[in-house]
Amino acid sequence: MNPVPSPFLLLMPSYNQAHFLSEAIQSCLDQDDPLWELWILDNSSDASPEILRSFTDPRIHAIHRPVRMDVGTCLNELLGRAKGDHFSFIHTDNRLLPGYVRKHRAALSRHPQALAYCDFFEIDDGGKRRKMHRRPDPFPLPQLFSSDSLGVPFAATTALADRIGGFTTDDLADDVYFVLRADGLSPRVHISEPLMEYRVHGQSRTELSGGMEVRRAIHRSALKAYRERSAELPDPFAGLLGRVRAHVAKASAMALSVAAALLKTVGAREVWIEGTGPASFWLAWACADLGRAPKGFLDAVPGRMLGLEVHGLDAELIKSAVLLRPRKRKLTHRSLGPGLMQPFRWLMAGLSPEDTVLRRMPPELASGLLIPYQASGKGDVWIRGKGPMAAYLGYLAEMLGGENIVGWVSDTQMPLGGLPTVQNAPSDAVEWVMQA
Repeated sequence: MNPVPSPFLLLMPSYNQAHFLSEAIQSCLDQDDPLWELWILDNSSDASPEILRSFTDPRIHAIHRPVRMDVGTCLNELLGRAKGDHFSFIHTDNRLLPGYVRKHRAALSRHPQALAYCDFFEIDDGGKRRKMHRRPDPFPLPQLFSSDSLGVPFAATTALADRIGGFTTDDLADDVYFVLRADGLSPRVHISEPLMEYRVHGQSRTELSGGMEVRRAIHRSALKAYRERSAELPDPFAGLLGRVRAHVAKASAMALSVAAALLKTVGAREVWIEGTGPASFWLAWACADLGRAPKGFLDAVPGRMLGLEVHGLDAELIKSAVLLRPRKRKLTHRSLGPGLMQPFRWLMAGLSPEDTVLRRMPPELASGLLIPYQASGKGDVWIRGKGPMAAYLGYLAEMLGGENIVGWVSDTQMPLGGLPTVQNAPSDAVEWVMQA
């Protein structure tokens, strides 16, 4: 006789999303496998408690505690209260498709400590589908340990959660860190069909934190897991440096072509760069390499990047300067962009006519270059090297890794101004050596 399966546990931390909560709960009630329990730990101050009381199905267990708790703490408490072999972390603004429980239960039944993940639809505020996300099978290790890692939607066995100690309570990317800690302990099973509708809206954690801040949080979790990773497991970034060099070679060549065309038109005026994204960095580096280092960057959030000033969008200081745009967009009276001829210039140089290489920060390549350096130690960083690889490492370290780059170590001046170039770093410095 086959044993009776235990309820599949759906764990839902809840905080002030009453306007989506009913849909999320109803999607659990609509499952075609009825053997589940929904456990909700609600910290809300909106109408969520009233909505929870309106559902009377005995499979729903709602706890209201009007004190804000982090997601990891909520999940760990729910794992301690609920009893079952399999569980999944459910957001209050997402919707499960009817086969979610049934197909994840079947996938997790293959191994006592399995982790399963599925494809999903992205939906907007109103629940309209925008696109479908296909997830790789198998999930590549370099991508897993990058800012494009694997998180919700996923499900796991409670035995796996017990083995790794549940969820952390100090990581924004708590779901990602759980998956990273599970790597090497059990199989990851991919369900190659969409089983969740993942809502992206103005009040989601992704949007509230800012897209780049979420990438940084996931990167921090990947770095933390990389440092803790057993030496017996394969290095996620082994053999990746060649791909990084190829990406940098293409991006730098494309940027030099753009910069050369733009600098012919600016005369002696000061040059500033619009934005702080990868394409802006590459344009700044190329201008500097051609002998016209920019004064700084213009972006929504003021600050500094690689020692250069980042001014707010309404900065009075640069009204008389030239603003260079790294991409072709509508121009203002004081800005210059690549123009319609740029794709042909790239083609004539044997490059792609598309600017994808310039504007992307490929997650697995960025992490593959940066994380091994970060894992070696903490502190203010000097980068030994010159040329585009060293400059790109510095950019990634500040933009993605949150490091403080204090200067360059080289026998020649690094063209991109802002930070000092010295021949020898201080004896007590953290030095990253980047071969040309």
